[in-house]
Amino acid sequence: MSEIDPTRLAILARGLKAAAEEMGLNLIRSAFSTVVREARDCSAAILDIKGQVIAQGDVIPMQTAAMSRSFAACMAQLDLSKVTPDSAILLNDPYSGGQHLNDIILFQPIFLDAKLLGWTGNTAHHLDIGGGTAGINPAAVELVQEGLIIPPILFEVSRDWHGGAVERLIFANIRTAEIGLGDINAQFAANHIGIERVQDMARREGPEMVAAAMAASLDYSERRTRAAIAALPDGCWTGKAWFDHDILGTEPVCVVATVTIQGDALTVDFTGTTPQVRGMFNAPIASATSATLTAVRSILADNDIPANDGCNRPITLVFPEGSVINPRKGAPVRARMVAALRTLDAVHAALAQAAPDAVPAQGFNTTTALYFSQPRGDGTSRMYCDVLSGGFGAGKNYDGAHALDHILSSCRITPVESLEQVETYLRIRRFAMLPDSGGAGAFQGGLGYVREYEVVESGVLLTTYSDHFELPPKGAGGGRDAALGRLSIQRGNEILPQPAATIQTLQKGDVVSIFLGGGAGWGRPEDRDPGRVKSDIADGIITPDFASRFYDVEPS
Repeated sequence: MSEIDPTRLAILARGLKAAAEEMGLNLIRSAFSTVVREARDCSAAILDIKGQVIAQGDVIPMQTAAMSRSFAACMAQLDLSKVTPDSAILLNDPYSGGQHLNDIILFQPIFLDAKLLGWTGNTAHHLDIGGGTAGINPAAVELVQEGLIIPPILFEVSRDWHGGAVERLIFANIRTAEIGLGDINAQFAANHIGIERVQDMARREGPEMVAAAMAASLDYSERRTRAAIAALPDGCWTGKAWFDHDILGTEPVCVVATVTIQGDALTVDFTGTTPQVRGMFNAPIASATSATLTAVRSILADNDIPANDGCNRPITLVFPEGSVINPRKGAPVRARMVAALRTLDAVHAALAQAAPDAVPAQGFNTTTALYFSQPRGDGTSRMYCDVLSGGFGAGKNYDGAHALDHILSSCRITPVESLEQVETYLRIRRFAMLPDSGGAGAFQGGLGYVREYEVVESGVLLTTYSDHFELPPKGAGGGRDAALGRLSIQRGNEILPQPAATIQTLQKGDVVSIFLGGGAGWGRPEDRDPGRVKSDIADGIITPDFASRFYDVEPS
């Protein structure tokens, strides 16, 4: 086929992007669980026939940035030569292209008549996937203790779903079967939208034109990514980032990233990273890949590059086997976001030496997951998951954003009204931003926040994980570190401090309080505009005492 007119290519590429966006919205609107419907812990993408991501919805970078790696594992393990329009692939195995067991990935082929045009794919975080404890099993030392492992399975929807063998097998192992089935059916609905949109495009433009547009989109993103990398200086830099410790350990865990830039290509080598840990804070290679690619893309000067697998072609990644970001098969990975986020921080620490004005100070950059579950007595449970983070780090010429999820996730905070309407055994007592939680600097770190849950029924189990309870987000360019997180349970007049990862049986009347830290500051505090300091005090971002300690302003 002759070269595509650039205008026509732009229209077709935008059409594919719009289709992926619509898939994501359809998944959110159709989901049963609040973690998908409200927090939007899900993603959607369109892939070509080789499994390369062509377009993705703007939902969760952690999930979409490695979706092609997930599909590659499916291609390696399954015979896809005879797929039909009724075929589907399901998986969650972190050692077969997945991330952690709660993230179930669903791929379906796109056919026009008998011609395969590509694939739709999406991921949704499921409340429960079995395992030793509802939601999170902090005691797990093996993957199998974290829940049902689903290697890539190729099946026929009309035969094996809708009461068929695959559906029955999966939901016989899940405590929240009704909600889980509703969420996977929402995943089918999302893929259906993507299939229809690409089919419509192929009928209108022709299958060959759609294939050419997909290939050209990848090439276009590659060219722009190479140009953006070439704008950075050549060199080699090493960055490090730590998380507090494994749940079964006491020593800080370090991710080491060495970034090498040569012309329009970039390599990230993680040699020197701490070996895999015994507990659930390992990150499988798909998660570490997503974190690294997101870290690189986020600091490039060209921030309008279409996000697809073409962006990844100039980037080479090296993950030492047996490390905390590439554990050996069988290691638990439920809390993999902690190691993945330190991967992002380590890459940013390296790139800050090459492009200091482009890299912000560290944000709170921690997925804090709180699960409240209440067994019903019949093998099922009521269950609620809150996915929280803290403040963003400040950067040159801007303050950090307040109370937002980190860039790997971008989940929304579930509204109080939605939580209390669905989870009648919980009541929100307090939900507010925390003054002084952001790091001081020429540019102030964003604020974290507090969320307090009152347990109004008995028999509720709390399981959690978080980070930055001991090691704070680090400031940059002379900026100050941010506040730490903490967790406590109030029982009567007694306050019971809790570690970042815990399992506790709650009593009626208990109040669970989670405090999320802010982002770190950028630049020296003494260089902040005094007028902005006064405005910060007036807006409740900092207290007069904080201003007097870091900004040399007399307390009022």
